[in-house]
Amino acid sequence: MTKQVLTAAIILSAAIFFNSCELINDELKPSKGKYAIEWINENNFFSKEWREQQVNNVSGNQIFSDESEHVEIVCGPENNSNPRLMEGSVTMNLPTSEDPTLRRVRLRRVGYNGTRLADLTELKYSTYVIQQSPTIMVLQVDLDNDGDRDGNIFYNPLEYFQGEAYIPIVYNTWQQWDALHNGVWHIELMELPEFPDNIVTIQELISIPAYADARIIDTPPVGHEGEGVRFTIGGNPRELFDNTIVYFDA
Repeated sequence: MTKQVLTAAIILSAAIFFNSCELINDELKPSKGKYAIEWINENNFFSKEWREQQVNNVSGNQIFSDESEHVEIVCGPENNSNPRLMEGSVTMNLPTSEDPTLRRVRLRRVGYNGTRLADLTELKYSTYVIQQSPTIMVLQVDLDNDGDRDGNIFYNPLEYFQGEAYIPIVYNTWQQWDALHNGVWHIELMELPEFPDNIVTIQELISIPAYADARIIDTPPVGHEGEGVRFTIGGNPRELFDNTIVYFDA
């Protein structure tokens, strides 16, 4: 990672910002307002529990790496959508033409373990897509609050995944995705009889009495499992993600 600082926003009453290009001090930070602002830079990236991961498929075997040159804090495109933002963002790229074995790159974080989906008040992030796909948000979930990971739900803004809920992607500009209130999530790695098409909104999921207490859950980072909140590029159909160039923030 280069000398940058970054901001991303997830939820409940906290906003996380990946900032870059300027040194941050107390005078530069905006007032907290209704949020607790957390600034992330190259020096505190790992201490704040952000983790990279890269997945390659080599001769039919999936190879997991704990770092990736394709995830980086950078200055990035200017984003004036939020007065709390300072210049800086994360770039996530999937240059499969250069490396055909590439399958996924991820940026993951612990720290939200036990957060009830029903308690979420805001779940937004912004992307600036240059090519192919916006960044995907994934939550590991414990549906019945028994302390075990039951599976994942993921929010992908692409039309292929959103269907009638699709909001057109505008390339080369910042767009904010309201993953809590606008659009659908896909269920993976588990089967829920109430949602046979594996498509759900968070409101629909927690409206089922058996899942009313569903929570984000952290697990040890082994293979595809890991931290409870992640941002990722890659998946199936693969052609939707090949050679993605995207920034995300806020």
